Amino acid sequence: MIRTAITTALVLSLALATGCDKPVEGTTPPDDDGQTASKDGDKKNKKNKKNKKDKDKGDNEGDGGAEDDPTQTVCPAEVGDYPAPYFADTVLIRLPKGVTEDNFVEFSPTFARLSSEVESVSCVEGLPGAMISYMAMTYYEDDTAKDIKTLRDETLEVMGYKNYEATEEVIDEDKRIYQAVLDVPPDDQKPEPARALFKMTAAHGIMYAVVYETHPNAWNALKNTFMESATRMSFLPAGG
Repeated sequence: MIRTAITTALVLSLALATGCDKPVEGTTPPDDDGQTASKDGDKKNKKNKKNKKDKDKGDNEGDGGAEDDPTQTVCPAEVGDYPAPYFADTVLIRLPKGVTEDNFVEFSPTFARLSSEVESVSCVEGLPGAMISYMAMTYYEDDTAKDIKTLRDETLEVMGYKNYEATEEVIDEDKRIYQAVLDVPPDDQKPEPARALFKMTAAHGIMYAVVYETHPNAWNALKNTFMESATRMSFLPAGG
């Protein structure tokens, strides 16, 4: 399990405290017979090569070059048909494909995580589904004296993330919402890099946080699924 450093004690302490390779330019090969072409023939050859190059470029533009690089294929979202309840039915979440209530488990009253990595979405013929390497969700009392980025840092530290780079940030201090894509470098405990969607949402005086992680090469296959799952989360008041 990738984020093995996360412990129930750390989660409870947070709850208490807050409540591609660059293209290489090539050269044009010589004629097969080694002879110099005539001017007319040379122009014709150049024209044919240009037409072929434009055709190849056009063929690739429609799929983002996915034919040559399957990791560039963006797959449609696939989430559960019904919202799964967590944390005494205060959170309803449509789990990503492959994630179920049997493998996304509450390890403490305030912390749920994926028990092992799972195979998820695939939309490239002949390739297995992309792997979700980690998923976790937690909640705690929203400390409105702290700005949303401070809570982000505290929450991600408890979830085992450090030295990450946050991009594509969406911040709404008034509604207490934060969302970002995290790029996480490898370290001694995790030799592979990771990319994750992280979202925090405040509701009914509680801050909820969820993270979905995969390998960067699988990001395009899973990003729509992660976004769909996070966007469609709903929150109910305790005892409601």
